[in-house]
Amino acid sequence: MSSPDAPSMKQQARVAALQWGLVQAFLLDTFARLLRNYYRATTEAFFPPDWVISIQFAAPLALVVGGIGGYRWVTNRNAATSASAHRNRVVFVGSLVAGWTLAIVPTMAFQSILGERLYTVPFFVLPSLTALSVFVGSYVLAYRVDTEWYRQNRGRLLGAVAGAVAGFFLGMAGFVAYGEYLVATRTSFSLDGGTGIAVVTCLGAVGGYVLTGRGSTGDRAVEFLVIFLPSVLALTLLMGLSSVALAIIGVSALGFNSSLTTLFVPIVLSLGLASYLAYGAKTAVYQRFVGG
Repeated sequence: MSSPDAPSMKQQARVAALQWGLVQAFLLDTFARLLRNYYRATTEAFFPPDWVISIQFAAPLALVVGGIGGYRWVTNRNAATSASAHRNRVVFVGSLVAGWTLAIVPTMAFQSILGERLYTVPFFVLPSLTALSVFVGSYVLAYRVDTEWYRQNRGRLLGAVAGAVAGFFLGMAGFVAYGEYLVATRTSFSLDGGTGIAVVTCLGAVGGYVLTGRGSTGDRAVEFLVIFLPSVLALTLLMGLSSVALAIIGVSALGFNSSLTTLFVPIVLSLGLASYLAYGAKTAVYQRFVGG
């Protein structure tokens, strides 16, 4: 039953759709990656069987199917629609999205430490254990952590997450730019950006935590994330598909197929856009989407 101060049914249905869709896509993708790493660790083949690849490619479909199920779950009034239930779903979705985005950072650190041994028995399970810890951590934060503790620490937690995400993508952009520089100036080189990206991500998290005031609600940080993550995904896909389309029709635009255009530019543009809208224009996309 809906409580008087609960967000609208439509807003709750949106969040439930995201929750169900993300859970199904996340679990399917994690399972497929575990199988892929298992085959890489136990066989001579670099690529897994086609059925394993099919499982991973099915993750977007799982996102859609789960989203429809979650939306109908709320609109058919089968779900709890109180303000607290909605808050728990919002926290879970936000934690899972942020954790999924940053889960590659520990894997980069493992790669730097272990090298190719990461894809041997028993180390091949480490990326999957990282993903599992993201899922469990999201559940604990949303459904097991004391509500008052979360309310008091929400601002700094969100500041740390926003800083980590910004640091991660800045590290990626720096890696791409440096790689393009080496390509242009050297004929032979070796480049591994995993350690650097992991360090920048950690520095970003610390900076975001420190710069966020103790009494802050974290609304600007979550607004930044809500704008930035879809923007960088959409722009990266747009640039990548445009590059493929131009290559198919035989058009060679100067530099358009380089990683500077397909990765560096979308990251920089998305960071600038999200920073301006969240901290300059002070938009309220997040509040309009989830309510409350």
